[in-house]
Amino acid sequence: EALCYFSLQPIQIISSTMEMVKPGKLPSGRTEIPFEFPLQMKGNKVLYETYHGVFVNIQYTLRCDMRRSLLAKDLTKTCEFIVHSLSQKGKLLPSPVDFTITPETLQNVKERASLPKFLIRGHLNSTNCVITQPLTGELVVESAEAAVKSIELQLVRVETCG
Repeated sequence: EALCYFSLQPIQIISSTMEMVKPGKLPSGRTEIPFEFPLQMKGNKVLYETYHGVFVNIQYTLRCDMRRSLLAKDLTKTCEFIVHSLSQKGKLLPSPVDFTITPETLQNVKERASLPKFLIRGHLNSTNCVITQPLTGELVVESAEAAVKSIELQLVRVETCG
């Protein structure tokens, strides 16, 4: 079952309500009310991690509504919380990748012959990554005919919908 729909309206996947205090009066002063809300899907459905993308959001919120007397306005507060799955760090097998960049390997270059010759080698320690861990690797400029003014690495996230 896909979570991706081309809709402007959010699709609610789970919803639970719990009455914390029965109608009546709370004593004045501080009142602490502990609570526990288990996150459970019905049947064989899966809970997904929190995700904020360009086209897709998976969001978990907790809303508290406090009803007050007729003369006082009701109070509502909503708070987002982040859901992470258990770390997969121990389960992921490293998948290192070596790469080489030369004028011949560049894409979207019109006049390749006019580029100065260079050789850059690199290594990405793994293409299987835990989201809470940094991407690591190494970049080595082996040779360059012209002076290198700067080197920029760009991490790009791609979302596919449909």
